[in-house]
Amino acid sequence: MMRKLRNYLLGVAVAAMVPITGLGTHVATIALEIRDALVQAAHAAPEQDRTDFLAFGTRIRSEPGTASSVRGIGNPGDTATIHRRVVGENIVCDDGRTLSEWVDVTNERSHVSGFVSSCFI
Repeated sequence: MMRKLRNYLLGVAVAAMVPITGLGTHVATIALEIRDALVQAAHAAPEQDRTDFLAFGTRIRSEPGTASSVRGIGNPGDTATIHRRVVGENIVCDDGRTLSEWVDVTNERSHVSGFVSSCFI
């Protein structure tokens, strides 16, 4: 509700600053269309992905590699919020695949954030 009110007031303020004749009307219309497009884009933004840890004792690390410090662990049943995916150290998964993708996550149970190999998410 507050966001809608703020956006409405922004549109009124832009319209009040520009004379409502000729070019002023055109500028005010463009400003309102830009505002509306930004509001629609904000509402269309996807929610953050959520997933689960696949293995018990999955290490959540400070950087995307096994040499970095461990901040905490995740276990099956712990929800992980995915913030982004990055390239890091190659890891050989239990199924034989080699992956260099690491996921920046937050364990929602423990609130620990860091990187986990894609093998374990």
